[in-house]
Amino acid sequence: MRFLNFGALLLLAMLAAPASAADNGAAAERTARVVARIDIALQSITTTVRPGRVGYATVWDGNKYVQCRRQSDRSMRCEAAGATMQPSLRAELTAARLDRLAALGWTLDPSFGNYVHVFPADTATADIAAQIVRALADGYGAEPGDLEQATAWIVDVPCPPRNGPSQGLAGLVNDAPTTRPLRACSYTPGAAAPEKVASAAALVARYGETVTAEIRRLRINAQGHVFVIFDSGTGYVQCAPEGPSKTIYCEAQSAENWPTLAAVITPERVARLHAAGYADPGRAPNYWKRYPASASADAIAAEILTLLYDVYGYAGASALDIKTE
Repeated sequence: MRFLNFGALLLLAMLAAPASAADNGAAAERTARVVARIDIALQSITTTVRPGRVGYATVWDGNKYVQCRRQSDRSMRCEAAGATMQPSLRAELTAARLDRLAALGWTLDPSFGNYVHVFPADTATADIAAQIVRALADGYGAEPGDLEQATAWIVDVPCPPRNGPSQGLAGLVNDAPTTRPLRACSYTPGAAAPEKVASAAALVARYGETVTAEIRRLRINAQGHVFVIFDSGTGYVQCAPEGPSKTIYCEAQSAENWPTLAAVITPERVARLHAAGYADPGRAPNYWKRYPASASADAIAAEILTLLYDVYGYAGASALDIKTE
């Protein structure tokens, strides 16, 4: 059985409402159970290793949340929801509550408007769990008994996908296929749509690192049921590993799959697919190609992005939609 240390117990005592001793005892017991559940989630993302992915533990009540990840130096970085991406939180994040968050060590990160606390590597997960509960209670008015928690392992890229500003739990790192992800390193309210690029090379410069990470993820998990779709809005390229040999099988969408593309994929653009080694539909309803194990992930990524630009006319005016299993 895991016991909370003195610091965590002190935090739990401070969360209890000043009522009768019996009420205080019951509240402390409920909060202790919540802290224990969060502690287990934090231990899980610390000890479970999934190649190419990073573990995140999320604690929430409605749109009030704290999300944590273990960093490479073993410190724990936690983000608490801000009003930049969730304007409705302005009613909760009063000046007094923001002062309480600041007193607890949370500081504003302008990238997404969330509040951040980095716990040193030697901080016990039980202490971090208690601090999370206190932050949500003191800073957001959340009831400890209403808190839920979950873990997820997200693809390890420099700027992971997040829930966009129009969604619940906006700003949360999340790659679930049911969301409309924000794929950026920062967010500014009312920001203009991404600028169009003038060349395939510029598109590779913008998305190459992210697409490369996805191809590497397929190879790392080659024996599982994994895939990725790079959807430009006018056409897509989808890829999956083909057995343990680390061969990557990709398909580029055809007009047979989506008749509207007949106006986009001209004979000249089909010739570009052929030049890249993609075979005509037949084996599959799309153009298709196998990339051997000797092909580097960054070379595959560069070719996919070049095809999106040259074949489907994708110039980056809207964010590239990346879907996974």
